[in-house]
Amino acid sequence: LDLVRIRSYTGGTREVAAFYARYLEQIGLEVEVLRDFPNAPCVVARLRGTGGGPTLEFNGHLDTVPVEHPAPSVADGRIFGRGTADMKGGLAAMAEAARVIVESGMRLKGDLLLVAHGLHEAPDGHGEDLLDLVRRGIKGDAVIITEVASDTLPIVGLGQAIFDVTISRSGEATHELLTPAGTPHPILAAVRLVNLMQTRHAELTQVAIPYVGHESFFVGILQGGDFFNRWTNACRLVGTRRYGPENSYANVRDELQAMVAQVEQETGARVDLNLIPVRDGFRVAEDEPLVVALRRAYLDVTGRELPLVGSRMVGDAAIFITEGKVPALYHGPGGTGAHADLESVAVSDLVRAAQVYVLTTLSYVGCEGR
Repeated sequence: LDLVRIRSYTGGTREVAAFYARYLEQIGLEVEVLRDFPNAPCVVARLRGTGGGPTLEFNGHLDTVPVEHPAPSVADGRIFGRGTADMKGGLAAMAEAARVIVESGMRLKGDLLLVAHGLHEAPDGHGEDLLDLVRRGIKGDAVIITEVASDTLPIVGLGQAIFDVTISRSGEATHELLTPAGTPHPILAAVRLVNLMQTRHAELTQVAIPYVGHESFFVGILQGGDFFNRWTNACRLVGTRRYGPENSYANVRDELQAMVAQVEQETGARVDLNLIPVRDGFRVAEDEPLVVALRRAYLDVTGRELPLVGSRMVGDAAIFITEGKVPALYHGPGGTGAHADLESVAVSDLVRAAQVYVLTTLSYVGCEGR
């Protein structure tokens, strides 16, 4: 509740970062607040082990989408408020796991690392603060990101890029009957580009990627024209290209640039492509030690198996895997209503997540006397 009561829209997380840092310090962790991004400082907290095991990182973002929400509250075993599900519940659960380990007096062999950052939610954040941390070596030997999945374990994820295309012609908008023959029609050129994307999408659906399905094109915005009989001089096309872990942003860029060149040649319109990278895809081996430890902990806590799946949603795991060269998994308390009007998480799921984090930590980093 304390975390949720602090508004923390992307790029404006100083207050919640300071609160989280104070709390982690109070429970006995070594805490550093990094202010390379002044309005979105990173919190880095560590419980040092005896040196005989690997470092396990729990990671989460402090920022929320900039959408108003009813005041935080508790009712019927659930906590309501902006950020409860995405993802202050995960931040609270990983802090609780650390508190329990510290107060138990158990001596870990490896380090426990907690990291929180504030430039996650697009379009105001693109993970640049987290990317900076990883490139500087501030990372665990393995990472659990405390969101996205709660009763499944994604080990394969798709990457994503956003295309924002402007299709235009020279000159002003004109009356349809007064426009010279042969004048490029931006809307028709946009339709041609959409058709190329849809053809490629149909091809992609025929190639299954285990656990995660197939790659895709999706068109979310097609805007053009301002009056029924005016020959517009520009329109806009925006959507997503999701691609597999063995594919790359560079390949996706080349593919789209070839489509753009074809449309320009066929229609005479000018097509300007802005392709925005979001995250690459990822893959973690089924027998990776962190996968084994997390699944065992989940089984011990819940009595249920944690099935392996894929994720079409994008998140921060790819940053650790592609840039940090360490395995990263998603496992959080869950919740409902992320980015929606009403967001909440069950208290029982916060407890379950914290219990799983404790057992996973003991198994992965090791504990003296065990």
